[in-house]
Amino acid sequence: MELINKIVRHRILGEGTIARIQDRVVFVEFGGELKKFAFPDAFGEHLCLVDNKCKAYVDKLLDKYNREIELLREKEQQELEKRRLHAKLPKSDNSQAAFGFIHNDRQKVLRDWTVTTGTYLSGSNYGKPRVASDIYPNTACILTHLDKNDPEEKRYIWGLFMVSDDFVGAECTDGIIPAHPEYRLVLPAETKDRFLFWQYYEPASHGKRLHWGSREFRYVSNWKTANLLLDIYSTLYGPEKLFCREFFEYFCRLNKFNGKAMLNHLDKKRYIN
Repeated sequence: MELINKIVRHRILGEGTIARIQDRVVFVEFGGELKKFAFPDAFGEHLCLVDNKCKAYVDKLLDKYNREIELLREKEQQELEKRRLHAKLPKSDNSQAAFGFIHNDRQKVLRDWTVTTGTYLSGSNYGKPRVASDIYPNTACILTHLDKNDPEEKRYIWGLFMVSDDFVGAECTDGIIPAHPEYRLVLPAETKDRFLFWQYYEPASHGKRLHWGSREFRYVSNWKTANLLLDIYSTLYGPEKLFCREFFEYFCRLNKFNGKAMLNHLDKKRYIN
């Protein structure tokens, strides 16, 4: 709607005329003197349009503007709360989690980007979702699979994701762990034999048979997971490699590793070789 030349009233300056509106600034002429106000903010307190249709139009603009401001404030508050949460993340050498896909379904995970923790198999909580008390936003969920009739040694990693940046495992009662909206990684099918899970797990005792067990997930070393991400990074090219680098740097920031130094060392080593 055209607002130029429309009459407005100001409680101190009196009656004026809109001269122009530019870059969210409205210029109003009062007795030959040009004054400028924020647009549409000024119509909430200082200015009032005489024309009712114009007033209704600006009121709608002001409502929309106020909603946008409120949403922005809410987003800033959420970001502040996330930063506070990230700054207070528990320090543990085994904050990562590997999932064996006993109860999870791969296609469902790829569709919903969530995993479930499984249930307690004994005790007073039998049948209830397992509480992942040590899983926080700094956790990378390692997705594994074992083909039918293959020995446990052949369990391979087919993907990873960082946990949602506001997730607190101890408060999760439904056993559902959501993925971060950005940091999700699915490995190419041809890497199946390259990233075997047990080589990134704590070394098994000599002569002890590898066995996943009946639990849906198990905790994994931060350093082992960092090495896994570095190994994945070294095999990728182009946009996938750049994304993996971003994933790794986010992982390192939350787990308080010097990710950039590790990446630079790896890239320098590959260049020399």
